[in-house]
Amino acid sequence: MRFAAATTKKHSRLNHRSKLGGFTLIELLVVIAIIAILAAMLLPALASAKERSLRAKDGSNQHQIGIALGLYTSDNRDYLPAMPKGQAGTANALWDLPRGLADSVSGGSSNLYRGIFYCPESVLLASRNQDFWWFYSGTGGSDHRVTGYQWMMSRDGTFGKYNQAGGGTALSNPKGYVNRITQSYTNMFSPAQTELVSDVVVSSGPQGGPGTSSTTQQFLGVVSTNPTELPGGYQSNHMKKNVPAGGTVMFMDSHAEWRDFREMKMWGQWSNSRNNWF
Repeated sequence: MRFAAATTKKHSRLNHRSKLGGFTLIELLVVIAIIAILAAMLLPALASAKERSLRAKDGSNQHQIGIALGLYTSDNRDYLPAMPKGQAGTANALWDLPRGLADSVSGGSSNLYRGIFYCPESVLLASRNQDFWWFYSGTGGSDHRVTGYQWMMSRDGTFGKYNQAGGGTALSNPKGYVNRITQSYTNMFSPAQTELVSDVVVSSGPQGGPGTSSTTQQFLGVVSTNPTELPGGYQSNHMKKNVPAGGTVMFMDSHAEWRDFREMKMWGQWSNSRNNWF
Protein backbone atom coordinates (compact mmCIF):
# COMPACT_ATOMS: atom_id res chain seq x y z
CA MET A 1 0.00 0.00 0.00
CA ARG A 2 2.83 2.36 0.90
CA PHE A 3 4.54 1.56 -2.44
CA ALA A 4 1.31 2.20 -4.38
CA ALA A 5 0.73 5.47 -2.57
CA ALA A 6 4.31 6.61 -3.20
CA THR A 7 3.99 5.70 -6.88
CA THR A 8 0.73 7.60 -7.16
CA LYS A 9 2.28 10.68 -5.55
CA LYS A 10 5.28 10.47 -7.90
CA HIS A 11 3.05 10.24 -10.97
CA SER A 12 1.01 13.15 -9.68
CA ARG A 13 4.14 15.30 -9.31
CA LEU A 14 5.31 14.36 -12.84
CA ASN A 15 1.91 15.17 -14.34
CA HIS A 16 1.88 18.47 -12.48
CA ARG A 17 5.35 19.33 -13.81
CA SER A 18 4.41 18.41 -17.38
CA LYS A 19 1.37 20.64 -17.20
CA LEU A 20 3.50 23.49 -15.90
CA GLY A 21 6.30 23.07 -18.49
CA GLY A 22 4.36 22.90 -21.82
CA PHE A 23 1.70 24.60 -23.98
CA THR A 24 -1.57 23.23 -25.10
CA LEU A 25 -2.46 23.42 -28.78
CA ILE A 26 -5.02 26.14 -28.09
CA GLU A 27 -2.46 28.23 -26.19
CA LEU A 28 0.02 27.88 -29.08
CA LEU A 29 -2.61 28.97 -31.62
CA VAL A 30 -3.51 31.99 -29.51
CA VAL A 31 0.17 33.07 -29.36
CA ILE A 32 0.53 32.65 -33.14
CA ALA A 33 -2.63 34.69 -33.72
CA ILE A 34 -1.35 37.49 -31.48
CA ILE A 35 1.99 37.56 -33.33
CA ALA A 36 0.18 37.68 -36.68
CA ILE A 37 -1.99 40.59 -35.52
CA LEU A 38 1.05 42.53 -34.26
CA ALA A 39 2.92 41.89 -37.52
CA ALA A 40 -0.07 43.10 -39.54
CA MET A 41 -0.13 46.27 -37.45
CA LEU A 42 3.63 46.89 -37.66
CA LEU A 43 4.33 46.15 -41.35
CA PRO A 44 2.41 49.16 -42.75
CA ALA A 45 4.16 51.40 -40.24
CA LEU A 46 7.55 50.02 -41.26
CA ALA A 47 6.72 50.46 -44.96
CA SER A 48 5.61 54.03 -44.29
CA ALA A 49 8.81 54.78 -42.38
CA LYS A 50 10.90 53.36 -45.24
CA GLU A 51 9.04 55.51 -47.79
CA ARG A 52 9.58 58.61 -45.65
CA SER A 53 13.31 57.90 -45.51
CA LEU A 54 13.45 57.49 -49.32
CA ARG A 55 11.62 60.79 -49.79
CA ALA A 56 14.06 62.44 -47.39
CA LYS A 57 16.95 61.06 -49.46
CA ASP A 58 15.34 62.47 -52.61
CA GLY A 59 14.96 65.87 -50.99
CA SER A 60 18.61 65.78 -49.91
CA ASN A 61 19.77 64.81 -53.42
CA GLN A 62 17.86 67.59 -55.08
CA HIS A 63 18.87 70.16 -52.48
CA GLN A 64 22.53 69.29 -53.17
CA ILE A 65 21.87 69.62 -56.91
CA GLY A 66 20.43 73.06 -56.20
CA ILE A 67 23.55 74.06 -54.27
CA ALA A 68 25.78 72.82 -57.12
CA LEU A 69 23.76 74.75 -59.69
CA GLY A 70 23.86 77.84 -57.50
CA LEU A 71 27.66 77.66 -57.28
CA TYR A 72 27.91 77.21 -61.05
CA THR A 73 25.57 80.06 -61.91
CA SER A 74 27.29 82.43 -59.48
CA ASP A 75 30.43 82.07 -61.60
CA ASN A 76 28.62 82.23 -64.93
CA ARG A 77 26.43 85.35 -64.87
CA ASP A 78 23.42 83.35 -63.59
CA TYR A 79 23.47 81.04 -66.63
CA LEU A 80 22.75 77.36 -66.01
CA PRO A 81 25.11 74.73 -67.46
CA ALA A 82 24.61 74.02 -71.17
CA MET A 83 26.28 71.87 -73.79
CA PRO A 84 28.73 73.58 -76.17
CA LYS A 85 27.07 75.41 -79.04
CA GLY A 86 26.71 73.35 -82.18
CA GLN A 87 27.13 70.06 -80.33
CA ALA A 88 24.74 67.44 -81.63
CA GLY A 89 23.38 64.89 -79.20
CA THR A 90 20.81 62.21 -78.56
CA ALA A 91 19.90 63.31 -75.02
CA ASN A 92 16.22 63.71 -75.86
CA ALA A 93 14.47 62.30 -72.79
CA LEU A 94 13.70 64.59 -69.88
CA TRP A 95 16.08 62.56 -67.67
CA ASP A 96 18.98 62.70 -70.17
CA LEU A 97 21.67 65.32 -69.76
CA PRO A 98 24.44 66.11 -72.27
CA ARG A 99 27.71 64.80 -70.87
CA GLY A 100 29.43 68.14 -70.43
CA LEU A 101 26.37 69.66 -68.80
CA ALA A 102 26.05 66.79 -66.31
CA ASP A 103 29.76 66.80 -65.53
CA SER A 104 29.72 70.51 -64.73
CA VAL A 105 27.16 69.80 -61.98
CA SER A 106 28.64 66.54 -60.66
CA GLY A 107 32.15 67.71 -59.81
CA GLY A 108 33.93 67.80 -63.16
CA SER A 109 35.64 64.87 -64.85
CA SER A 110 35.97 63.00 -61.54
CA ASN A 111 32.14 62.89 -61.21
CA LEU A 112 32.47 62.79 -57.43
CA TYR A 113 28.82 63.63 -56.87
CA ARG A 114 27.05 61.53 -59.49
CA GLY A 115 25.19 59.65 -56.74
CA ILE A 116 22.91 62.64 -56.17
CA PHE A 117 21.56 62.25 -59.72
CA TYR A 118 19.65 59.06 -58.83
CA CYS A 119 16.54 58.54 -56.73
CA PRO A 120 17.00 55.45 -54.52
CA GLU A 121 13.74 54.11 -55.96
CA SER A 122 14.65 54.68 -59.61
CA VAL A 123 13.77 51.80 -61.92
CA LEU A 124 17.19 52.37 -63.51
CA LEU A 125 18.99 51.20 -60.38
CA ALA A 126 16.73 48.17 -60.12
CA SER A 127 17.87 47.12 -63.60
CA ARG A 128 21.54 48.19 -63.73
CA ASN A 129 24.02 49.85 -61.41
CA GLN A 130 24.68 53.57 -61.26
CA ASP A 131 27.92 53.43 -63.27
CA PHE A 132 26.14 51.75 -66.17
CA TRP A 133 23.81 54.73 -66.64
CA TRP A 134 26.31 57.45 -65.84
CA PHE A 135 28.85 56.12 -68.35
CA TYR A 136 26.10 55.12 -70.74
CA SER A 137 27.26 53.69 -74.04
CA GLY A 138 24.04 52.20 -75.42
CA THR A 139 21.86 53.58 -78.21
CA GLY A 140 23.21 57.02 -79.02
CA GLY A 141 25.35 56.84 -75.92
CA SER A 142 28.70 58.42 -75.12
CA ASP A 143 27.29 61.94 -75.55
CA HIS A 144 24.96 62.01 -72.54
CA ARG A 145 24.31 60.79 -69.03
CA VAL A 146 21.12 58.91 -68.18
CA THR A 147 19.97 60.18 -64.76
CA GLY A 148 17.20 59.31 -62.33
CA TYR A 149 15.51 62.73 -62.35
CA GLN A 150 13.67 64.98 -64.79
CA TRP A 151 15.45 68.23 -65.75
CA MET A 152 13.64 71.34 -66.94
CA MET A 153 16.91 73.02 -67.93
CA SER A 154 17.61 74.06 -71.50
CA ARG A 155 20.22 71.73 -72.96
CA ASP A 156 21.91 74.35 -75.12
CA GLY A 157 20.96 77.59 -73.40
CA THR A 158 17.93 78.27 -75.61
CA PHE A 159 15.36 80.04 -73.46
CA GLY A 160 12.03 78.22 -73.24
CA LYS A 161 13.11 75.34 -75.50
CA TYR A 162 14.75 71.96 -75.03
CA ASN A 163 17.43 72.89 -77.56
CA GLN A 164 17.86 74.89 -80.73
CA ALA A 165 17.59 71.89 -83.04
CA GLY A 166 14.21 70.83 -81.68
CA GLY A 167 13.49 67.23 -80.81
CA GLY A 168 13.58 66.16 -77.22
CA THR A 169 10.69 66.43 -74.80
CA ALA A 170 8.21 69.24 -75.49
CA LEU A 171 6.70 71.10 -72.53
CA SER A 172 3.15 72.44 -72.71
CA ASN A 173 2.50 76.16 -72.18
CA PRO A 174 2.92 77.96 -69.91
CA LYS A 175 5.79 75.67 -68.86
CA GLY A 176 9.15 75.86 -70.61
CA TYR A 177 12.86 75.25 -70.21
CA VAL A 178 15.00 77.71 -68.28
CA ASN A 179 18.56 78.79 -69.00
CA ARG A 180 19.17 81.26 -66.14
CA ILE A 181 18.76 80.56 -62.44
CA THR A 182 17.10 83.96 -61.91
CA GLN A 183 14.77 84.03 -64.93
CA SER A 184 11.58 81.98 -65.21
CA TYR A 185 10.25 81.05 -68.66
CA THR A 186 7.16 83.17 -67.95
CA ASN A 187 6.27 85.97 -65.56
CA MET A 188 3.31 83.85 -64.42
CA PHE A 189 5.66 81.99 -62.06
CA SER A 190 8.30 83.21 -59.63
CA PRO A 191 11.57 81.28 -59.15
CA ALA A 192 10.05 79.72 -56.04
CA GLN A 193 7.22 78.34 -58.24
CA THR A 194 9.32 77.27 -61.24
CA GLU A 195 10.25 73.59 -61.35
CA LEU A 196 13.87 72.88 -62.26
CA VAL A 197 14.37 69.22 -61.26
CA SER A 198 11.87 66.55 -60.26
CA ASP A 199 11.46 62.87 -59.63
CA VAL A 200 10.71 60.81 -62.72
CA VAL A 201 6.92 60.56 -63.04
CA VAL A 202 6.17 59.02 -66.42
CA SER A 203 3.30 57.44 -68.34
CA SER A 204 2.36 56.27 -71.82
CA GLY A 205 -0.91 57.12 -73.53
CA PRO A 206 -2.61 59.99 -75.35
CA GLN A 207 -0.55 63.20 -75.39
CA GLY A 208 -3.06 65.79 -74.33
CA GLY A 209 -0.99 68.09 -72.16
CA PRO A 210 -1.89 69.26 -68.66
CA GLY A 211 -5.61 68.59 -69.08
CA THR A 212 -5.14 64.89 -69.82
CA SER A 213 -6.79 62.52 -67.36
CA SER A 214 -4.56 60.04 -65.56
CA THR A 215 -7.18 57.35 -66.21
CA THR A 216 -6.18 57.30 -69.89
CA GLN A 217 -2.52 56.66 -69.02
CA GLN A 218 -0.43 53.57 -68.32
CA PHE A 219 2.12 53.99 -65.53
CA LEU A 220 3.78 50.57 -65.53
CA GLY A 221 5.94 49.24 -68.36
CA VAL A 222 6.18 52.66 -70.04
CA VAL A 223 7.86 52.39 -73.45
CA SER A 224 11.65 52.46 -73.45
CA THR A 225 13.96 52.98 -76.42
CA ASN A 226 16.35 50.58 -74.68
CA PRO A 227 14.26 47.43 -74.07
CA THR A 228 17.29 45.19 -73.60
CA GLU A 229 18.53 47.43 -70.77
CA LEU A 230 15.10 48.08 -69.24
CA PRO A 231 13.15 44.92 -70.14
CA GLY A 232 10.21 45.98 -67.99
CA GLY A 233 10.14 49.52 -69.40
CA TYR A 234 10.08 52.71 -67.38
CA GLN A 235 8.02 53.53 -64.33
CA SER A 236 7.86 56.42 -61.89
CA ASN A 237 10.33 56.64 -59.03
CA HIS A 238 7.70 56.40 -56.29
CA MET A 239 4.93 53.99 -57.23
CA LYS A 240 1.85 53.24 -55.14
CA LYS A 241 0.57 49.98 -56.60
CA ASN A 242 -0.23 50.80 -60.25
CA VAL A 243 -0.02 54.61 -60.10
CA PRO A 244 2.64 57.09 -58.93
CA ALA A 245 2.49 58.31 -55.35
CA GLY A 246 4.05 61.61 -56.41
CA GLY A 247 7.58 62.95 -56.36
CA THR A 248 10.03 65.45 -54.95
CA VAL A 249 10.36 68.68 -56.92
CA MET A 250 13.26 71.15 -56.70
CA PHE A 251 12.53 74.74 -57.72
CA MET A 252 14.69 77.51 -59.15
CA ASP A 253 15.28 78.97 -55.67
CA SER A 254 16.78 75.56 -54.68
CA HIS A 255 14.08 74.55 -52.21
CA ALA A 256 12.68 71.03 -52.62
CA GLU A 257 9.29 69.68 -51.56
CA TRP A 258 7.14 66.60 -51.98
CA ARG A 259 4.27 66.90 -54.47
CA ASP A 260 1.43 64.40 -54.39
CA PHE A 261 0.54 62.89 -57.76
CA ARG A 262 -2.98 64.32 -57.50
CA GLU A 263 -1.39 67.78 -57.71
CA MET A 264 0.71 66.95 -60.77
CA LYS A 265 -0.10 67.55 -64.43
CA MET A 266 1.21 66.11 -67.68
CA TRP A 267 3.56 68.84 -68.87
CA GLY A 268 6.03 66.88 -70.99
CA GLN A 269 5.40 64.91 -74.19
CA TRP A 270 7.89 63.00 -76.30
CA SER A 271 7.46 61.64 -79.82
CA ASN A 272 6.87 58.03 -78.77
CA SER A 273 3.86 58.81 -76.57
CA ARG A 274 5.95 58.90 -73.42
CA ASN A 275 4.64 61.58 -71.10
CA ASN A 276 6.21 63.34 -68.12
CA TRP A 277 4.42 64.71 -65.06
CA PHE A 278 5.55 67.19 -62.41
